[in-house]
Amino acid sequence: MSKRFRQWVDEYRDQAWTLARYLLRDPAEAEDVCQEAFVKLWHHQDAIDPAKVKPWLMKVTRNGCLDRLRRRRPTEELTEQAAPDPAPGPLQDTHRRELAQRLRQSIAGLAEPYRSLVVLRDIHQHSYEEVAGVLELSLAQVRVYLHRARKQLREQLAEVRP
Repeated sequence: MSKRFRQWVDEYRDQAWTLARYLLRDPAEAEDVCQEAFVKLWHHQDAIDPAKVKPWLMKVTRNGCLDRLRRRRPTEELTEQAAPDPAPGPLQDTHRRELAQRLRQSIAGLAEPYRSLVVLRDIHQHSYEEVAGVLELSLAQVRVYLHRARKQLREQLAEVRP
């Protein structure tokens, strides 16, 4: 394994897995998609500009997720399989965890490309330019769609506030 490829795996595996996890809502399937994306990266590493590996990998990961979502049966129930928090804390921590769970559910409920935009920009902190490249959108579209996605999240979370 090349040193350069190993460095890319170490640097980007968590971001690729998180993107896949948010899109697929299944940790095992997310791991499969990430593995497939890294295999593709291995095969194409000499053809990819090293400065553009991250957007390329995120795009391949997202496309793999979308392919799997298309293959799912329409009646398949999608459930959130979040790992339980091993250290329950005081009441504040409980409220924080509940809000985080509601936020994850709200993000998971967003339609594409809104979900991918929120994950790439707000969770992974990719630049607007990187997000535009991954999703094949203009910068203006990224900003407009991200604004709409955030508005939907605010509205959904406002409904559950006490």
